[in-house]
Amino acid sequence: MSDYSDDAPSDTYDSDGSFLDGNDSDDEIPAIKSKGKQKSTNIEYTSLSALRLQELVDEDIHHVASIIGLESSIACILLQHFRWNRDHLIEKFMDSSALVLRDAGEPQNVPASLEPRPSKRARLDTPTEFVCSICCETNPDDVFKLRCTHAFCEGCWQMYTSAKIKEEGQCFFNCMQDGCQTFVDEPSVAKLVDERTFKRYKELVLQSYVSAYPHLRFCPHPSCTETVSCTGGVGSDLFTEVPTVQCGASHWFCFGCGLDSDHRPLICKFVSIWLKNAREDSGTSQWIKANTRTCPKCQNNIEKAGGCNRILCRQCKFQFCWLCMQNWDVHGYNNEVCSTWKEPEPDEAKTTAKQNLDKWLFYFDRFNNHELSARLDQELCERTEEKMVEVQETSTLSWIEAKFMQNAVNELTKCRVSLKWSYAMAYFLAQGNKKQIFEDLQADLEKAVEDLSQMLEEPVEADTVKSLRQRMLDKTVYVQKRHEILMRDSAEGLTEGRWEWNTPLE
Repeated sequence: MSDYSDDAPSDTYDSDGSFLDGNDSDDEIPAIKSKGKQKSTNIEYTSLSALRLQELVDEDIHHVASIIGLESSIACILLQHFRWNRDHLIEKFMDSSALVLRDAGEPQNVPASLEPRPSKRARLDTPTEFVCSICCETNPDDVFKLRCTHAFCEGCWQMYTSAKIKEEGQCFFNCMQDGCQTFVDEPSVAKLVDERTFKRYKELVLQSYVSAYPHLRFCPHPSCTETVSCTGGVGSDLFTEVPTVQCGASHWFCFGCGLDSDHRPLICKFVSIWLKNAREDSGTSQWIKANTRTCPKCQNNIEKAGGCNRILCRQCKFQFCWLCMQNWDVHGYNNEVCSTWKEPEPDEAKTTAKQNLDKWLFYFDRFNNHELSARLDQELCERTEEKMVEVQETSTLSWIEAKFMQNAVNELTKCRVSLKWSYAMAYFLAQGNKKQIFEDLQADLEKAVEDLSQMLEEPVEADTVKSLRQRMLDKTVYVQKRHEILMRDSAEGLTEGRWEWNTPLE
């Protein structure tokens, strides 16, 4: 499921609609700086480009090679054998270089610097002939010999090496000879495969490097090549923080669990449980419940078409809340009906499983609703862009000033992402005053979000656009502040160990 989280943290707006840098707020994660150093409330991290990551790998290889006195290609093999722990490798190599080389599969009787060279076709007058033991071809045009001196025709080597890289995703594999422990080095790979396959080989080496270090993680967004180095986000730290980071390509993700989304305020342990339950309950009946309603007055089936939760039945013109199904005229977001789960009265006729299912559906419905509303708000904004162009041409609004609606949608999107995960968090919170305070803050933000979402549906006319713009700017700033309060309070609660969960952490 999508999370609408690629946008940077919320910007603020002054009275005339100009942007203020979001870094001015202590509660926001700052944008990527030129030096790559990052700070958030609890963690520090650095974004590394693919080029910089390759430089780090090369630096480790050259450092080890210069100390142990072997070629860089052999040093790379030894580092992979030691899971890129260069200090441990150097220590063991100094104790017994022969033992290290033997354990890593390096041939003992052949110089490590031996360059693999293809041999030419055997002369016709040569009494012996070469037979490739793989394909049984006699005197092939080219023969390739690895450091271990095992030789096969170059065609067999090429197919073997390409299959290991492209099909099996390996960059650390042995000689083709049965029982041989010698690993194929980088210069040999470069000679045996085409440019595209060799590029894939280099990517696999980087992957092995990153996987060896807990403080490194690739950005999970598709086609992104950035890597993030983070000082936190591991072990027990994940019970007291949500290590949300931003890569150099401005993608936000969780460093702890690798989810390509900002899932604050919910900690990683419960995110995995929540998503597992969501996948198990993702059948047709759940989609119908999450995306359709029956009008409480005329029983007409209604599918949601906009981000706002105020629904107008076209059949009987009755207005009601999409979430709690109550009459919109008497509806409020700070009551226990709409945004807060109320524990049911004891009912012997209702089993515990049914009660648990009702609770799950209550929170999942609201989780899914905010994801759906974020998408619909964006679609509504896109449909009004042409109208905004016309209004801009007939009014005194500048191009920047006319972007107020898109700015509001960006803020709504970020808030709805936080709100949907706040419902997931509320599902795991134990009943009590602390949960009630959390849900009060949640309800305040949700009411502000719905008010702003309703403004998106107001008609855009030349004579009223300035008034609409000012009201939307004011409400956008208010929504942002309520968002900051909820996120700050939930983060402080994690740090202080304030939250009580209905599911054990361990």
